[in-house]
Amino acid sequence: MSKDSNNANLVQSVERALDILDCLAKYPKGCGIGELAKNLDLSKSTIHRLITTLKYKKYVTQNKDNDKYQLDIKLLTLSSSVTSSMDLIHIARPYIHEFANRVDEVIHLCIPDESFSNIIYVDKVSSENTNRTITMSSSIGKKAPIYCTASGKLLLSQYSDDKIIHLLKDTEFIKYAENTITDINVFIDEIHAIRENLYAIDNIEYDTGVICIAIPIFDRTNRIIAAISLSSVTLFNSLDDLLKYKKELMNISKTISKVMGSMPS
Repeated sequence: MSKDSNNANLVQSVERALDILDCLAKYPKGCGIGELAKNLDLSKSTIHRLITTLKYKKYVTQNKDNDKYQLDIKLLTLSSSVTSSMDLIHIARPYIHEFANRVDEVIHLCIPDESFSNIIYVDKVSSENTNRTITMSSSIGKKAPIYCTASGKLLLSQYSDDKIIHLLKDTEFIKYAENTITDINVFIDEIHAIRENLYAIDNIEYDTGVICIAIPIFDRTNRIIAAISLSSVTLFNSLDDLLKYKKELMNISKTISKVMGSMPS
C-alpha cells in the first residue's frame, strides 16, 4: 500500500483498486486473486470485490483459460488520451511561446474535459519580457466553465444546437462577470456567430476585466480538439485590439493543425 495510506483525504477503496492496477502492470501474463491478495496484503474477498468492479468498468479482463486477471484495453484508451494532449502541448508550445513574447500577452492552450462542462488549461505562456504586474487567475491544469470562456464556446461550436443544449442541460449558468451569457437561447445565437466567423471571444464573461479571442486547432479528422486563446485585460487592451491579431493566430492554428494531421478542407 502507499506510504500515504494514513492520509485522511484518501478513499481506501479507490487506493486499493489503484494498487491492484499497479500490481497487474507487473504481471503482463496475468495474476490470480491469491497472488494479488499476497502481494497487496489484502484478503481474497476484498480483492475479489474490487477486481469485479474493475472488470465491470473494463479496466481489467479475466483470462477464461486460467482465471487470471490482466489490464484491459480501457487503460490504453486513457493512456492514448494523455499522450495526445502531451503531443499537442509539445507541438504547439514553440509557436505560442514566440507569439506571446512578440505581442506581450498571455496565450492559453485549452481542451475540453470529459463531460464538456469545462475547459482545461493544458498550457499557459506569458511574455518573458513583460513589465506588467497584473496576473491572471488561469493556471495549467485549472478548469473553467465551458459556456463563458472563448475557448469553451469555440469547442462547443462544432456540435449541433441540439447536442450543445443536451451537453449543457445540467449546467447552471452562473453570472461570473458583467457580460456572462446566462440564457441558453442567447448562447446558441452566439454559437451561430462563432461557426460563421471561425473564432470566439470572451468579452468580460468569466473574469472581471479579462478579454479573450480563441482560434480552433483541428486533428486529422478535422475535429476541433483544442483552442488557442489570446488573453488580456481591459486596462491594457480593448477587444478590437485583440482582434487585430486574429489573422496571426489563425496562421499559427493552421500550422499546428497541419502538424496534428489536419488536412485543408
